Amino acid sequence: MKMILRTALFGGMTLLAAGRGYGDTMPEKLSLSRKDAVSMALSKNVDLRYETLNSTMAEKDLAKSWSIYRPVLNASATGGVTSSPGDNFSSKYTTETIGLTQGLPIGGNVTATYQTGYTNAEILTPGIAPKEWQSSAGVTLSQPLLKNFGKETTELGITLADSALKDSQERLRFTTTDTVFSVVTTYNHLYTQYQVLEAKKAALKSMQDLLEEVKKRKAGPSQRMEIANADYAIAQRQKDLVDAYRNLRDTDATFRYLIGMESKGEIVPIDPPSREEPKITEDQAVKEAMELRPDLKQLRQSLKTSELQERVSRRQKMPDLTITGGGGIYGTGENIGTPFQQSGSWWSAGMTFTYPIGNLVAENEYLKNKIKTEQLHYQLKAYEWKIRNDVEADLRALISARLQLQTTDKALQSAEQRHEEYLKHQRAGAATVQDVINAENDLNVARNAHLDAGEAFAYNVTKLWRDTGELLDQQGVNFDNFKTGAAAFR
Repeated sequence: MKMILRTALFGGMTLLAAGRGYGDTMPEKLSLSRKDAVSMALSKNVDLRYETLNSTMAEKDLAKSWSIYRPVLNASATGGVTSSPGDNFSSKYTTETIGLTQGLPIGGNVTATYQTGYTNAEILTPGIAPKEWQSSAGVTLSQPLLKNFGKETTELGITLADSALKDSQERLRFTTTDTVFSVVTTYNHLYTQYQVLEAKKAALKSMQDLLEEVKKRKAGPSQRMEIANADYAIAQRQKDLVDAYRNLRDTDATFRYLIGMESKGEIVPIDPPSREEPKITEDQAVKEAMELRPDLKQLRQSLKTSELQERVSRRQKMPDLTITGGGGIYGTGENIGTPFQQSGSWWSAGMTFTYPIGNLVAENEYLKNKIKTEQLHYQLKAYEWKIRNDVEADLRALISARLQLQTTDKALQSAEQRHEEYLKHQRAGAATVQDVINAENDLNVARNAHLDAGEAFAYNVTKLWRDTGELLDQQGVNFDNFKTGAAAFR
């Protein structure tokens, strides 16, 4: 296993040392912009597709909850024969009923019913078979006045389903924002890794060229020492190149998962980390975070739902007082075609009162909901405080990143000039190979620091937009038009 690993590493190093870039053995190359990377992630990222389905299920739950206002149709039919041993008659009967029940927003329901049927008493003496149709039609109403009264109580399930849908949408927005953040920062890191790889290849090529120049000089102890120094530097640069190649492959694997790319083609990012700086004050950033952060909206929605449940549970402590009433007509006839040949009317009214002694279930449910609401108030306050601290920390980090970027710009320029001077002096015999190696090492450090500073600056800008809830807008993603697996850009 060790031999296989060593062969693989040095094989990759040989390819790179020969000037072959990362992915030369891959079947195709994909030059990818940052915007295209975000679009691919929105379309193919597995975590996003999973979260989108949760939002879709929440939509179905909300549609289902409105079924309480759908009328319910009831229909039944019965029939039979009754006779007793020793009696000289039997009875046949049939009854058909149809009704429609409609729920009311204030908690009651109204039912309209029509019933018809007959009873046929047959005396065993032939020729005598009296038969009479009986029918009735009416409307009844049942309405609670204390417990279970009111629109909030009636539509609790609808409101909870709507709250769950809003929560799932904000959770999807949060997951989308987090995914876009990861895509952008990983894209920038992959771009930086390519630049690091190219810098390592250039450093190796520079030292190989220097070695060839030294070999052409007059042989002697000084030349052998210079050659030894150059050989040692080349070995170090070959090691650095292998490390850079491995780091690039690791970042590439992470990036492929984020954008959902399964093909094996080489990904080449073409957009450098942005140097565009946000023009926003601290107060503006905090205000936007308080208004736009999806996780904060989720918490506020949870508080709103808890307050509703507290109000409903407080009403549930009341006695159950329900009034009922109704009225209609009834009649008789010779057959089904004349159900109301002789008719009359009816009405009824009543009241039901129920109250459990102690009512411990409702009382403790209310207290639990009240405590939960208070808990969410404190949680929301703490989270708003945390968001404010995060945004302020982002702005401080951005100031530091800007200064680091400016410093590394100057340092890189100085290191390049210094390296050129040492090369000139070495060719003129005024500097040794080791002097050039030291200058080149300093140049490599300056290059890496410059690349890291550029990436860090872009990272801090992206993090600020994420923490203020503006990242999707900044990346041109129209979340309102973002549906299952489809990316929408402005």
